[in-house]
This record gives sequence, C-alpha cells and structure tokens, in this order.
Amino acid sequence: MLDLALRLDVERVSDGELHRRALQLARAFSLPAAYDAHYLALAEQLGADFWTADLRLARAIQDRLPWVHRLGES
Repeated sequence: MLDLALRLDVERVSDGELHRRALQLARAFSLPAAYDAHYLALAEQLGADFWTADLRLARAIQDRLPWVHRLGES
C-alpha cells in the first residue's frame, strides 16, 4: 500500500516556515492536535479556504480567520 501511495500524483509540501507557522497557530488557538495546525498553516500558505467538519476546531478559529469554514454552514 505504501508503494502505491507513493506513486500517486500528490504534491507533498513541507518546509521550515510551514512548521513554524503551524506552531504559532497551535499556540494562538490552543490546538491540541499538530495536524490541525499544519492543515491551517498549509491553507494559509496556499491562500486557500479551509473547510472542516470539526465543530470544535471551527468555533475556536473561524472568528479570527475568515477563510476557515465549517462544513454544513451556508
């Protein structure tokens, strides 16, 4: 399965600035999961909207990051 996954046409993004920004976001919003902060940092870096079904996460950040949206909202 790993070999198959590595053959997928998926761009992997990783750099020091991404990790530093993820740490800043995790601290600013008291995020317990590192992956949440990394997803946010990547969306911010790409200038993309961030959509989540995680109500706790959305409530914690959507008022301060207008590009964060909760799935199911209109």
